[in-house]
Amino acid sequence: MRRNRNWSFILFLFFFLWACHGFEEERIRQTLNQRGEAFKKKDLSLYLSCVSEDYQDKDGGFPQLRERMAGYFNAFDRIEYESWDRSIEMEGEKATVTQQFHLEVEKGGKKNRYSGKEAFLLRKEGNRWRIFRGL
Repeated sequence: MRRNRNWSFILFLFFFLWACHGFEEERIRQTLNQRGEAFKKKDLSLYLSCVSEDYQDKDGGFPQLRERMAGYFNAFDRIEYESWDRSIEMEGEKATVTQQFHLEVEKGGKKNRYSGKEAFLLRKEGNRWRIFRGL
């Protein structure tokens, strides 16, 4: 009887951890979907809410990103963004995300389209997942 309780506990623990992992993946998806909405709405505040203040990439940190994104949002009449084929690899309170994307911008009737693969590192800050490094 004692052996059955041990297996029951192990099984319960496994399903509990699996459920928590799925919940955190959904929170990561929410952050990335919110980032996509920010592009479409050209909403700098919404975009920056997805990014850690400790953000760093090859072009600088959070202040440089804020300036760069404000420039993009102000420069274009319209921005369309979509992503798909998303892969999320979690390791504790950090996650690596890769995804395919299309970005189309329009200014004065002229359109440019960019496509490719993007990668980010996210970390959990409080109850939110935020991008803290662009790869």
